[in-house]
Amino acid sequence: MDAYSAPQVPDGTGEHLIAVPATASGAEGARRVLSVLQAFSPQRHTLTARELAGLTGIPLPSMYRYIALLRETGLLAGDDHGAYRLTPRIIGLARAAEAAETFIEIADPVMRDLVAECGETVIFVRLIARVPVCVHRVESAHHLRATFEPGQSLPLLRGASGRVLLAGLPDRVRRECLAPLAQTDPAEAERLEEAIAKVAARGWATSEEEIDRGVWAASAAVTDGQATVAALTVPSPLVRSPSALQERLLGQVRAAAARLSALIAVQGPVSADSAEPAR
Repeated sequence: MDAYSAPQVPDGTGEHLIAVPATASGAEGARRVLSVLQAFSPQRHTLTARELAGLTGIPLPSMYRYIALLRETGLLAGDDHGAYRLTPRIIGLARAAEAAETFIEIADPVMRDLVAECGETVIFVRLIARVPVCVHRVESAHHLRATFEPGQSLPLLRGASGRVLLAGLPDRVRRECLAPLAQTDPAEAERLEEAIAKVAARGWATSEEEIDRGVWAASAAVTDGQATVAALTVPSPLVRSPSALQERLLGQVRAAAARLSALIAVQGPVSADSAEPAR
């Protein structure tokens, strides 16, 4: 199993159990950011901060923070008159969404087979604008289970899914993703780099209580024959995945990811401008 384990967090956003209360602040912030993007249309392609606040109901001071975040990520651009517009990077996200739809059609039966085999929820995670996003899930029938909503983001620097996706990135892009951590905690960034190198070599990762209390997860890389395009992940309550059963569950995830990779490879490699694939 993984020698690396990120600092544990009692409760967070990502691989969480229904029975474990989680804060909604992160989800609310994400909803607000999305509402800012959705305020634009062909008829309203340029908007001021005040106009965006009026359309979304977000207070103006908060709106300026969201605008700054979207400009920092390259999704929004402003002019000298205080008006903002979407950037062409949105086109890349749209193409990534189209690719995700294609992948979902291929992945769904494989994921259902894996749920039937292991009895746990299975999620399909893609990196969109350098954020791991659950684009599809197939839930288990257990009352106590890890749960996700399609479209939900996961931490990039914590958890098995994040490490698998980081391992699939080009070196330059990965360094950029790790740069903030390297500035605040160089030792932790170095440990994470070493762990990612191991994940890149073997194609899988595991995590235990890195994102939420009581959850162990196994994740394996899904490729298109040339690059990592997604992570196939099974988050499981520790009460049903003690150490004696983890190897079996990991093997099931790896086998399903290999099967899915073979199916996706038939479709051909993902276009470089529809995602941010590994090389």
